[in-house]
Amino acid sequence: MVVSNADYRKFDGTLREVLSGNAEQRQELKQYLEERYQRGECFYGIHVSDSALVTCMINDYTDNHFHFIDGADGGYAMAATMLKQQLKTE
Repeated sequence: MVVSNADYRKFDGTLREVLSGNAEQRQELKQYLEERYQRGECFYGIHVSDSALVTCMINDYTDNHFHFIDGADGGYAMAATMLKQQLKTE
């Protein structure tokens, strides 16, 4: 139920995700994104946390509810700080 009611659709052209992985996977992702950034193909922000927060908005327990998922210790806001710094240097 959490997956089907998660906030995964973005309407501003920006992808935002909370991912789970180990240190090696995180390094591979950072390297991939950094290479794309250096080529001018994307901007990105990353924040690493050892836990996540789930906030639920419930209008009806059957199907009219959704979940906001964010990394702890700042999550999206901290990743946005990194992203904004990249945008500033352009």
